[in-house]
Amino acid sequence: MEWKIVDEKLVNQFEFATQTKLVEFLLNIAQYADKINHHPDYNVFQFSKVKFIIFSHDKNQITDLDNQLAEFISSCYHSNK
Repeated sequence: MEWKIVDEKLVNQFEFATQTKLVEFLLNIAQYADKINHHPDYNVFQFSKVKFIIFSHDKNQITDLDNQLAEFISSCYHSNK
């Protein structure tokens, strides 16, 4: 799954086999986001899907940190789904 630019923000959606796998994935993302102090917006729906929206509000644009976070999220998904 590739990230798309929608309304000048990075957007991607991921699906998991179980709600538990989704929550484990989100915990991993949250711990990394805390570490780099850069947090994505996300919505969980249909118990096993999550949509991420990444954007640097303070810069009013997509930054290198946004791309770094997106790459981390993608790599976690591919290694944990």
